[in-house]
Amino acid sequence: MGNRLMRLHIYLMRHGQKAINRQGLVQGWADSPLTEEGKADIVQSAQYFAQHYALRFDAAFCSTLARTQATAQLFLDTLQQGDLPIQALDDLREYHFGSFEGQPSARIHQTIAQELGYGNVEDWLAYYRSGKHSNNQLMHTLHRIDPRAEQESQFIQRLHRGIQHIIANSLARSAQGSLKTESSGEIPTPNVLIVSHGMAITALLRSVNPQAIPYRSVPNASATLLRYNLIGGLQIIGEAGKALP
Repeated sequence: MGNRLMRLHIYLMRHGQKAINRQGLVQGWADSPLTEEGKADIVQSAQYFAQHYALRFDAAFCSTLARTQATAQLFLDTLQQGDLPIQALDDLREYHFGSFEGQPSARIHQTIAQELGYGNVEDWLAYYRSGKHSNNQLMHTLHRIDPRAEQESQFIQRLHRGIQHIIANSLARSAQGSLKTESSGEIPTPNVLIVSHGMAITALLRSVNPQAIPYRSVPNASATLLRYNLIGGLQIIGEAGKALP
C-alpha cells in the first residue's frame, strides 16, 4: 500500500485576467479584481475541464492574493465542487517587483534592455524568451537595480516551500482517507488544485524541467498537470501552460 499513498495529481492553474492586465501594468504582490472577461475564461476552463477530465478535487490551494482566491472559488463553483475548502498560502504569491510594482511593462523592459546594453527592447525580449540563459535575467537585473525586488533564488525557494507544504499536507490527508477505503481495493490518486500566478508557475515548471516552457507567463486560466510520486518527484504531464478551452 505504501507507494500508492505517495502519489498525487496536481493541476497548476493561473488566475483569470485581472483589471490591471488590460492596462499593461506590472503587478506582483499588488492586487486588482478579475475582469468580466477573466471570470468568463475561468468558467469556460472549468466547463472544458469537466468535459475532458470528469474528476473531483481532494484539496485546493491558492496564494493569499485575492485574484487567485476568486479564481479558485469560481472554478470550483462551476465544477459544482464549491464546498471544497481552499487554503491560501503566502509562498504561492507572484514575484515581487520592488519599486517596479505597478509600472508599465513596456517601461520595465526598456529599462532592462538599456541596463544590459541591448540596442532595442525587441532584441532583449527575444533573448529573454529564448531560455538560453542560466538564470532569469529579468529577475536578476531588477534585483540589481532595486534590491527590494526578489532574487530569483529566493523566489524559487519560497515557491518550492509552498509546493512541499501542499504535497505533505495532501499525502497526509490521503493516508488518513485510505484507512477507510483500503479494503475496497485500488486507492485512487488524489487530485489537488493549485491556483497561482504567471511568473510563479513558469518558474516552478522550469525548475522541474527547464525545457518545458520558455521564460514567459503562462496564459490566464491555463492549467498544467503535474504528477508527484515519492521516487520520481514532480513530473510535468502533457503540455505546460495549456489554455483549457
